Amino acid sequence: MTAEYVIWKYVSVPHACVLNKLTGLEKQFRLRRGVPLQADFPDDVAFHMHPDFPNDLVLADNVLNINQSNVVSPRLRDFLAGRQLPSVEFLPLKIIDHKGRGAGNYFIVHPVDPIDCIDRSQSVFEESDLVEGAIDSMSRLVIDPARIPAGRPLFKLQAFSDITLVHRDLTAAIDQQGFSGIGWTEIANYPEK
Repeated sequence: MTAEYVIWKYVSVPHACVLNKLTGLEKQFRLRRGVPLQADFPDDVAFHMHPDFPNDLVLADNVLNINQSNVVSPRLRDFLAGRQLPSVEFLPLKIIDHKGRGAGNYFIVHPVDPIDCIDRSQSVFEESDLVEGAIDSMSRLVIDPARIPAGRPLFKLQAFSDITLVHRDLTAAIDQQGFSGIGWTEIANYPEK
């Protein structure tokens, strides 16, 4: 059953922008921990294009960013929202270009209620020195499929928020739509070398 899930990843798009700084949101760690934010999400949250890539301005449907957030276009957001995914919020933000102007309205796909399904006996990882039970890095990830509740096609992992898992049925539906910048990594291949 582990093979039923893959990892959401960014796929390179020629001249696509890279996002750097996220502004307008205090306590940004809440994004990584899956804390619900929809109810009081500020209306001035913005990702700024990375200054190291001044000529990369294309806005893909899935945008690379340093926060490891799933930043998506309105078109991809509408597709996902139409599937009524449980425990997933869509947090609005603006993308700011290199000249400080708004380049587009986008969304963070924010899975809440992370799932505790890492098989710690089979996985190889380093635990955090700062947060008890949290995982800082993972060199081999094994999931216990019996601990994934039914009906959760997209979710974050409890204790290791670097990745988002997506059910293959949902990835197939996304792939059929031809969205740019989005792809999948097999759990057994994580981390990609």
